[in-house]
Amino acid sequence: MLQNAAGLYGGEIDITGGAITQGSYSDNEPLSFGTHSGGGAVDLSVVRLPEWVILWEDLEPLIRALRVAGFAAWVRQPDELAPYSPIHIHAIAVGDPELSVAAEGQLTGEFGYFRGYNGLPQENGVPVADAHGGPVLCDWMLELGYSDLRIGADD
Repeated sequence: MLQNAAGLYGGEIDITGGAITQGSYSDNEPLSFGTHSGGGAVDLSVVRLPEWVILWEDLEPLIRALRVAGFAAWVRQPDELAPYSPIHIHAIAVGDPELSVAAEGQLTGEFGYFRGYNGLPQENGVPVADAHGGPVLCDWMLELGYSDLRIGADD
């Protein structure tokens, strides 16, 4: 899926190699609250090194490519997860049978992608809208049982 997204994206961020900062089957980062403990989760750096330049113009094209390739994906802004947390793209592979419970929650849970939210649980219980325009649904996702869960989507 990352290779497909890389072909759609075509930018300078090496999403199949050097930009991967955390993958699946790891629980190295407590701020990830278990989303990476199963399959299908990846964090991607959006910083050009060694200059430490954030590639702002690449963010939306890369999010779009990841979503078209089958990922729920969001930009995690600096300090969004905790003080000093770095900017990155967080993506969950839709349909991966080995997703952790937390990763599946980022897809279909009350704060999830298919509900039009940013995937992050909120202490106040109020979901945060997806800053990237909501879910991309493909026929194969529908065949797997996923659907547009946004309020009013079935009107």
